[in-house]
Amino acid sequence: MSNTSASSETNMDVGSNKSMSSNSSSSADDDISIEIPATSPMAKTSNDEDSCTWYSGAICSRPRSCFDCLNVVIPGQDCAVSPRGECINFYMASSTGGYPMANFMYCSADDTICSACRTKWTNDYMADIHVSSTAKCVGQSGCICLASCELPNHIATVVDMWCKPVLDASLFQVVTGLIIGTIALFVVATILTNRHFARRLEQDVELREAQSVARAALRETRRPSALAHLPRLSLSGWAGMREKLVSSEQNRLESGGESTQPALARSSTVPFNTDVDHGDGYRQMSPSENSTRREN
Repeated sequence: MSNTSASSETNMDVGSNKSMSSNSSSSADDDISIEIPATSPMAKTSNDEDSCTWYSGAICSRPRSCFDCLNVVIPGQDCAVSPRGECINFYMASSTGGYPMANFMYCSADDTICSACRTKWTNDYMADIHVSSTAKCVGQSGCICLASCELPNHIATVVDMWCKPVLDASLFQVVTGLIIGTIALFVVATILTNRHFARRLEQDVELREAQSVARAALRETRRPSALAHLPRLSLSGWAGMREKLVSSEQNRLESGGESTQPALARSSTVPFNTDVDHGDGYRQMSPSENSTRREN
């Protein structure tokens, strides 16, 4: 079949097995019969450790082909081909769109229609002509083939979509440097802040201690001398004399004395002589002279 017919098949809408019926033919009695295309049963994968996207032990290096994705069953998994040519789980395809293996089969390499489409897509790709990643063809038996699965960069595209880091090496280094710088700046700021608060706290403690000492000194200066920490005077002699006088007075009162006033007793009626300074020497002064001098 020519490229013109392949191109016309590319624009066909394929939705389900109901759209993959052959042209009807009418019989003499006008009965209509639909011929179901003959398809080979799906094969089972030889390695149960395969996933929908990757072959066993080949993650990020060898993605599963679109043919195996739709035609080879992995026990416990229901796969689908996305419009970008990656084999994914059916639940992912249900939100992004795609071709589930329950409704579609992928054309084999010897399908003439798919081979013609593959040749055209490859030639356009090599000639730098844009090829839509969603372009598809319907093969002879109703199978499908996708441009995104047949282009030479299919494997690299899937690996890049799934495994290429978001940042390249240079940009990653820049971002890493910014993160490290931010962390270092935060650490330095935290240390300086803690030191500042520690210094302020130490100054506050010293200030409070100085104020406490000043208040204590002020209270000490204002405290009465009776309350100050001074040694008390010993009044034992005065207390003894007082007790003696009280006792003597009580004894005299008890003995019936007439006078309550204390009197001084003289040991002699003879007046005593007193030496008076007179000129270059001393002389005795009579009692009358002594009395006159006292009155003056």
